[in-house]
Amino acid sequence: MLGVQLVQEQRFRLSITPEMKQSFHLLTLPGQELIRYLQDAAADNPLLEVEEQSVYSLGSIRRSHSEWNTSDDPLLQAKGALPTLEQILASQIRMMDVPDGLETVAVYLAGCLDDEGYLKIELSEVQDALGVCMSELNAGLSLLQSLDPPGVGARNLQECLLLQIQRDPAAVPCAEHIVQAGLEALVPFHPGRTASRLGITSLEAQVAYEYITRLNPKPCRSIGCNERPQYIIPDAVVELVHGEMVFKLLAAGNPRVFLNETCSSWIRESAPGENWLNRASEARAIIRSVQMRRRTLLRVLTAVMHEQKRFLSEGPAALVPLNLTVIAEKLHMHESTVSRAVNGKYIYTSHGIYEVKAFFDSGITTVSGEQTSASAVKKRLQDIIRTEQMSKPYSDRRLAAILADEGIVISRRTVAKYREQLRILPSPERKRWV
Repeated sequence: MLGVQLVQEQRFRLSITPEMKQSFHLLTLPGQELIRYLQDAAADNPLLEVEEQSVYSLGSIRRSHSEWNTSDDPLLQAKGALPTLEQILASQIRMMDVPDGLETVAVYLAGCLDDEGYLKIELSEVQDALGVCMSELNAGLSLLQSLDPPGVGARNLQECLLLQIQRDPAAVPCAEHIVQAGLEALVPFHPGRTASRLGITSLEAQVAYEYITRLNPKPCRSIGCNERPQYIIPDAVVELVHGEMVFKLLAAGNPRVFLNETCSSWIRESAPGENWLNRASEARAIIRSVQMRRRTLLRVLTAVMHEQKRFLSEGPAALVPLNLTVIAEKLHMHESTVSRAVNGKYIYTSHGIYEVKAFFDSGITTVSGEQTSASAVKKRLQDIIRTEQMSKPYSDRRLAAILADEGIVISRRTVAKYREQLRILPSPERKRWV
């Protein structure tokens, strides 16, 4: 017979609180995204204050009123809007002595170009829009393609290269012939096969190919560009001072947050209600999460650079194999925490700015039993290829044999994979006829 009874038992269950989720999220964010997150939080919560950090010191630009002059006015120093590609081309057309109808067609076509200078619209669509004959359209297109920079107004890559070759007085004779034969002869390029196909010598094919690779496939990419440059602001800086590693977080990517004293005093004295108490609790939780992020990030980055200390003095070739497990065990953290801490973070070193993930590299066992990193092998592979004879480049099998003689035993397939990652062509395509 079934019955109902009360049973008391004890269980352990892992639960993640909202504050823990917030801490995980803030730890994952790179410096600039963290600043935007905190600014949005401060705009929503009047109790939270974010101290704005600047990469540059403001002390050097403070001046008294007597030292100020009009050249220091930021409005006078602001740059005006750059002319667009359409405006630049239209100004060239208007300076030419051409009929009004032809000028109208050329200016209209200039407005149809994309940011790289290509004409992607069909001439039949332009004909319907302007109501002109096809001969006038072709004349307007020829006028547009005669403008600077060479290659503007092309309808495809082949036409863009041909326009540049035809307007270059120093063009290599066989270059136009190779481009007219089709771009498939250039990718991948083999001088011997291309020469036999087009009836020219291997040397002529090689010289023409090197000339074609110097042409600009996107002639208008830097003209009238509306894209803003993307800058990387490192989260930390590390350097060697008298053999000792000095490590610190940069304030630009790690802002200081605090409670607004005026609002905090008002809440303590007036007890305005539960809503404001919740706002104060949310602000304190964000402050604790930011402080925890700073401590965790400092510990993880310091541990990583201690493992890669030789990198600071010898460069990328001195990187040693490293994975998340090593850092997690060293700091008594979970691997996921280490992964969140290094995600999207950059560090400034004497050898440049590196993403922290670059210091985690797989290991390769040498003949002597020591471990070397894949990055060091790739660096050595680059050095070997750089010293090869251009007329007799090393094959992947030969490169594997050279590395094996140096104690680095990897397969030919691994050499090919590393070579492709380094964007180095196969040996037949690296061959040069001198």
